[in-house]
Amino acid sequence: MNSVEQTAIIDQHIEHDEWPEENTEGALVTLLRHRELVMSLTIRDIRSRYKQSMLGVAWALLQPLAMMLIYTVVFSHIARIETGGIPYPIFTYIALLPWTFFQTGLVGGSECLVSNANLITKIYFPREVFPLSVILGRTVDLALGMLVITPLFLFYHIHVTWWILLVIPLVVVQMCFMLGMTFLLSSINLFYRDIRHVVPLVTQLWMYMTPIIYPLSLVPHKYLSIYMMNPMSSIMDSYRRVALLGEPPMWGYLAIASLVSVVALVLGYRLFKKLEPAFAETV
Repeated sequence: MNSVEQTAIIDQHIEHDEWPEENTEGALVTLLRHRELVMSLTIRDIRSRYKQSMLGVAWALLQPLAMMLIYTVVFSHIARIETGGIPYPIFTYIALLPWTFFQTGLVGGSECLVSNANLITKIYFPREVFPLSVILGRTVDLALGMLVITPLFLFYHIHVTWWILLVIPLVVVQMCFMLGMTFLLSSINLFYRDIRHVVPLVTQLWMYMTPIIYPLSLVPHKYLSIYMMNPMSSIMDSYRRVALLGEPPMWGYLAIASLVSVVALVLGYRLFKKLEPAFAETV
């Protein structure tokens, strides 16, 4: 399906909408009413990322795997990091996978309005479908990356417990935070294009302030409460605890991260809707 056909399909879902004087529908009701449009945009996002590439969706596996191999060589053989007996490859992969989901989601999400300028200038439809479709598109990469986890668990003889089921609500918490940040970044990027350069840099620095290539135990206890103000720290540490250690997450810090994620989603969405009427004029 080429870009012209994809745009035609999307046009079919928006041709009957008109710009409302006041939006009286709730966010969930609006998205449910436009679920076919969200799905079309999500499929278009997935296809456009892997179009005319020899490896296709295999690139979703290569990025976290390549990073895992590099960090394993550096931090397992050169600058040794104690991981509590967990083999370093799976120790780092279990956090690199959701972090790659987070990083690519923010980078792609911050550009979603600018890259869809041709649709934004058309008749009205809720613009929040663009950030949502980007995040949903990245969940495909996350799901593909999870296929590698099972062989790693078997190879390293990782004992799986029922706590691993908490991975699902952890992904939901992370997606709430990602959506909130994407609503915020995409709307600001439309007015200040510097955001497209800032986001990759900030997410790279953010990774080193999150327990991905090192365990949480290396953070000095006196700084732990400050360190855990970063919601991604609790989320990444929780993935390791429930999947690798077979133990519950640190509930207090995870509750704070969940609260921050919900607040970020609400505030990001409110700002997005406040700026929405100016999107068509700005692009």
